[in-house]
Amino acid sequence: MSINSNLIEKIGFGNNQEWYLSNTRQINFFIGPNNSGKSRELRQLFSINENTRIFGYRGFLVEDLAKDIVASLEATGNYRNIAAKYAIDIKRLKHSIRRNITNAKDTIEYLRLVYRDTGTRYQNKIDEFVQSIIEEYFLRTSTDAEQIDILINQSWQKMYIPTLRSLRNVDDKDIYRNRTAQDYFQNDASNIFTGHSIYKELVDHLLGTHAQRTKIREYELYLSKNFFFGEEISIVPRVDGDVVHFKQGKSEERPIYDLGDGIQSLILLTFSVFMAEKPTMFFIEEPEHYLHAGLQRTLIETFAKKKQHMFFMTTHSNHFLDIAQERDDISIHQISRTNEKTTVEPAREYGTLLTELGVRASSVLLANCSIWVEGITDKLYLRTYLNKYIEELRENGETDKANRLSSYHENLHYVFAEYQGSNITHWAFDDEGSESQTPAKKLNSNIFLIADADIDGKGSRVQYLADALGQGFYLLEWKEIENYIPHRILIETARRRWETFNQRSECSIKRFANIEQDRFEKVDQGVGGILERFVDKKKGLERDFYKDKSGTIKDKVKFCQTAIKTMEDQEWKLTPPLNELCEAIWVHIEANN
Repeated sequence: MSINSNLIEKIGFGNNQEWYLSNTRQINFFIGPNNSGKSRELRQLFSINENTRIFGYRGFLVEDLAKDIVASLEATGNYRNIAAKYAIDIKRLKHSIRRNITNAKDTIEYLRLVYRDTGTRYQNKIDEFVQSIIEEYFLRTSTDAEQIDILINQSWQKMYIPTLRSLRNVDDKDIYRNRTAQDYFQNDASNIFTGHSIYKELVDHLLGTHAQRTKIREYELYLSKNFFFGEEISIVPRVDGDVVHFKQGKSEERPIYDLGDGIQSLILLTFSVFMAEKPTMFFIEEPEHYLHAGLQRTLIETFAKKKQHMFFMTTHSNHFLDIAQERDDISIHQISRTNEKTTVEPAREYGTLLTELGVRASSVLLANCSIWVEGITDKLYLRTYLNKYIEELRENGETDKANRLSSYHENLHYVFAEYQGSNITHWAFDDEGSESQTPAKKLNSNIFLIADADIDGKGSRVQYLADALGQGFYLLEWKEIENYIPHRILIETARRRWETFNQRSECSIKRFANIEQDRFEKVDQGVGGILERFVDKKKGLERDFYKDKSGTIKDKVKFCQTAIKTMEDQEWKLTPPLNELCEAIWVHIEANN
């Protein structure tokens, strides 16, 4: 089984009574003002001896299980019946579970021991209780339990990538690595990668085992798919020198330093990640160097797919912060220095971080065209659908088109802009504008705006946008983007969200099975209101689980994240309306690049 480093929540070392880092994720950024100590903290973390390093794992097991047991007993009346017969103290049971259960496999037997004095008369009821609550619980969590068992016994490799790095060999010796080791690591140059050794590593892999050669081929395919429109890519360590050569399609081979600085930087940062044979912790100084905003996003998406590795990076990039707001596998650690003491703590205020980074409106690099959507969930759904569109092109044999589209990068070739619903009135999309409106085309003239169907009832707004943007205006047929979620994915998402709700005892969502395919295809009804009608609630319960006041989905971002995770887990296809929407967006992107 492959491992998932996102389950590591805390890192400590030595005999320290406090955790060094908390709220860690697979990808971790150290952010703070200049001279706050970001790099020192990164190097200290890199220098921790493996024998003294301690991990804390996400606490998903005991407390959640105890809550499930208690809620079930109280909801079904089993607590009163069983407790009265056998004098079981619910608080004591809860405390015992939390204190004593350390292994998932022991849990069911442990719960049976609680009732060990029962006779055959109650045995069936107890077996039914164990089956419905305990085993169902571990069905949901057994994968994580196995993952943590693997992580506990995992021996981690580590690699440090300093700011002194380059694919150009400035000397026969790796002077960048030697200088870094001398300055920071008492001349210990092991596990430091500056790019100098890439030639030798390529030779070793290409002349090594079949598995090593396969790694190089997989890396070449990665470069081809993501940056070179699917053209054949070869990385060649020629015998007549120490310079790696690069061949693209039918073009002549050329030295790797002839590539753009951004692509060179991305190769330097990702090569070791692809070549690593064991789970590795990568410590990288300011990975944004030479990377346009679009390539910064591509870098993070590349790292995120390598879940067996962990990444710790210092940065001054606001684009990494933007990406962190959208993902649950990124953690931001704020570094501050007061009275000569450096502190590291999980970041809370996004605005404060931006201020510390010195971000202003003029800092944002504009892409070649823009896609305007109502909010962040529209952006997250569309990003998933656009990727799925490319995936289905490949499945249908349209490889050339898929390769072409996959080489367009968000924040480089296109960017999403959020107009936040009714705030659209603050923007002018025509060429004239007004004193009370911001001219959108001065930010980016190549606009594609997607509007929810309910905008149609708001005066002359639809006609204005159609006149101002022409083919750049796309009006959804149904109320909002959530209505377009493929039916099976939507129902499964609603079921997964149900498992997270409080007050659901004596309530049921069994009637979700009766919801027809076209039930959500409505111009005036939101997904939340429709789902709510199919929830059977206990008498007197007034809360809404899915619907907010406007009838749309409650907790849109959480619902969206669950939906996207469901799409990652299950097989599904784009619906005809989604296929049409994706086609329109990709046509706009291609036309402006």
